[in-house]
This record gives sequence, structure tokens and C-alpha cells, in this order.
Amino acid sequence: MFKKFLRLLAILVLILLAIILINTFRNRPWPERAASANFPRLPDSAVMHLSEAVQIATISISDTSKIDTSAFLAFKNFLAKSYPLIHQNLSLNVVRNFSYIFEWKGENTKMQPIILMGHYDVVPVEEATIDKWQVAPFSGTISDTCVWGRGSVDDKAGVISILEAVESMLRQGFHPKRTIYLCFGHDEEIGGRGAKAIVDFLSQKNIRPQMVLDEGGEISESKIKDVKRPVAVIGVGEKGYATYELSVEKEGGHSSKPEKESAIDILVAALAKLKNHPTPSRITPPVREFLHRVGSSSDNFVNKMASSNMWLFEGIAKGIIESKPEGNAMIHTTIAPTILQSGIKDNVIPSKAKAIINSRILPGETSETVAKYIADAIHDNRVIIKKISVFESDPSPSTNIESPAFKRVENAIYENMPHVIPTPYLMIGATDSRRYRSISDGVVNFLPMIDSKGYHGINERLPIADLQRSINFMMTIIKESDADF
Repeated sequence: MFKKFLRLLAILVLILLAIILINTFRNRPWPERAASANFPRLPDSAVMHLSEAVQIATISISDTSKIDTSAFLAFKNFLAKSYPLIHQNLSLNVVRNFSYIFEWKGENTKMQPIILMGHYDVVPVEEATIDKWQVAPFSGTISDTCVWGRGSVDDKAGVISILEAVESMLRQGFHPKRTIYLCFGHDEEIGGRGAKAIVDFLSQKNIRPQMVLDEGGEISESKIKDVKRPVAVIGVGEKGYATYELSVEKEGGHSSKPEKESAIDILVAALAKLKNHPTPSRITPPVREFLHRVGSSSDNFVNKMASSNMWLFEGIAKGIIESKPEGNAMIHTTIAPTILQSGIKDNVIPSKAKAIINSRILPGETSETVAKYIADAIHDNRVIIKKISVFESDPSPSTNIESPAFKRVENAIYENMPHVIPTPYLMIGATDSRRYRSISDGVVNFLPMIDSKGYHGINERLPIADLQRSINFMMTIIKESDADF
């Protein structure tokens, strides 16, 4: 009887192994296409325009009363000077003083319009890091290979690429059949009230775009080591965003005779509990499709096997994804402490301690469910939890990968990048485009930069080759805007 059981078990194992191997070998690498787009050489003026744009320090800061509005006015004047055909041929509406809506009216007004968008405000440069920059942060220095400076990547690259593409096509006498809007926000880095005003303006006119294209996803040639092809990640949805305050009050005293536990001790213990109890992992539909497309092209047999048999190896796949911070953020609601405050003097035990924690929320959860998770994980009623977000949003819905919006971007990527694997992706950061989901089911996030350099950090710079590719990409989108895919 026992031998029969072992034989049956062996047969079942062999059947299971056969199913795993068949699924793995049937899962062919994602199809390759050679880029076929033919574009003129990048004009020197395009590089110079990006350099000039970087030199205008359109810095967004939380205290809006201290923003240098003269820089934003200078950027408006720069646009008028640098892109005369756009200003002559497109109508312009201005909202909240510095956010812009250019309308390029199409020949067939019954077709749903598309929106090409970006933001031209930038984050500040930390004073402590200035001496670590190879060039002055707002110099717009042009080297043999790059344009350097704050905003060269985020997101003046996107804005300039759109403007250069449209100006070039106007120069060629191109007339779109479908109306195209160019929408540029001025305060994305501090919440995007400009973008909200743009959406309100479009909504009042009952405009429902078929596609909204914003920054977000990019091309990676180095982050996925076992895939020897470029991977273009196209954002189809965004995680939510919420910020919470943890505060503790407990009588303090002199540091020479400390109690067994202080306000700081209680707060630190609470933060340690959050660190040691991460939120459950979950693979959302965009990430599942990402794993399918990328995993099928992996040179690592274990990775390919796991992606081909997710019904059995989902746990292994999660472990692989979690090994890197960006991957971990794709399958978890993240909770990270960002600010700690306590104490006034080195020999005084403080009576108050406070921490600010920021959460990026997976689809299917909300800021309220995250607040409950934080309270349950800490399990200490001495820690007061309060949601304090100035900017807050729950996770967005996801754009369907069979939609015309996704297909249009996917096709333009194929046209401009040889042998690429385009794949949907869950955005782990927040962009202005989340505002547009109230008027469009086709919001996608992508700009064809390769492994962006210095994003929000030191030595931000855009390779000139990326600028060329981005302009070409936008021209492809415009030329093929008439198609419905």
C-alpha cells in the first residue's frame, strides 16, 4: 500500500514538473520589432532651448508666499520667444496665472482629442548638496553628451520635447485631424493645483480626451539584469498618497535621572514596529502583466519559470520583486518615516516626540485602511495617529492595456526604440496626470528617457540622445494621433 502511494506521488510530481516545464518553454520571449521611424537630426536650437529652460529657476516650495513668481513669468516669456509658430497657430488659455492650455484644433472635431502634458516647476536644490554638483544647478550647462541642471529630467525634458515636436510639425505644415491639447502645469511638485484648474477648465467645456500622456515611466537598460533588452515601463495607474503624524506626550525631566521610558522611547518603538511589520504584498494586474512580458524574456531560468507559472510560484516571484526598493514598492503599500521632531536641549528629556510618516498606497486600499493598519501594527494607545496630508489621494484606477491610449504609446515606443519590451507599470510616485482621470479613461505615463540621471537629486542631467528620442517619440504620437488602434 505504501509503495503504491509513493508511485502515485512520484507520478503526480512528474506531471507537475511536466506542466511547469511545458509552460516555461511555451512562454516565448516578448516579440521584437526593429524601430522604423525616420526623423531629422536634432537641431542645435532644441538643445539650447532645454538649456535656457533649465536656467529659469521655476522652483516650487510648500510656502507659496515665498515662491519667486518672476521666474514663472520669465518662463512664459521664454515660451513665447522660443516657439513662435505654436503661439501663432494654437489658441492659449491661462489658468491660475501660470498653467497653460494650448489648443491645436483638429480638422474633425467629432474625434476625441488627445492631451500631451507636463510640468515646468522644479524641486529646490538642497543647500548642503550644492558643492557636490559638477556644475551650478541652474546653469543649464551643455556638455558633449548632456544638458545639466535641475529640471533637465523632471520635467522640462517632457515640456520641451512636446513643444519642439509641435513647432517642428507646424514648420512642416502638418494639420492634425484630431484636436491636440498641450497642457503644462506650474506647481506639480507641491500638489498640482494648476493641473486641477486645467482639468476644471476642460471639464466645463465637456472635453473627454481619448488619451492623456504625461511623464512617469521610462526605458531601463540596466535595472533588470537578467533581461538583455531595453524595457519600457508605461505607467497605467498611480499609487495613492497620504501622510500621517505620530505623536507621543509623556512627562520629561532632567537627563541625569531618566525614567525607564520616555516619549522618544515610545515613539521609536512604534516606528520599529512599523518597520518590522510591512504591509502584505499583492500583485496588481499591471504588475502581473509586467512580470509576464519581462519574465518571458529573462535569461534567468528560475525567473522565467516563476513568471510562466504564477499559479504555483507567486511567492517566489514576490521575493524576486521585493529584493529591490522599486520592486518592493510595486507590490506593497509603503510606509516610511520622513521627519522626526523632539527635544530642545541636550540635558532635558523632552515631554513630546513627533514623527511624520508618508505612505504610498496600493490600488484596492485607501488612506483610511492604511491608518487602521498603522494603529494595529503599533498597538499602543499612547501613540496618537493623525492624518495630516496637505495633498492626499487614494490610488487611481488603471488604464486598460487594450485601450487606444495604451496601444498608441506602445506603438510609438516600438517606432523609436529597437528590440524594446513595452510593458504596463504601476506608478509609485504621484504626477499631475492623476487629476485628468476624472475626464479620461486613457491616462498613460511615459517619456523615453533611459535610466534617468539625478532625478530630484544631485547632478540631474538629460543625455542629448534622450532629448532626440523624446522629441521623435512625441512627433510619432502626433503623426499617428488620427489612428484609433
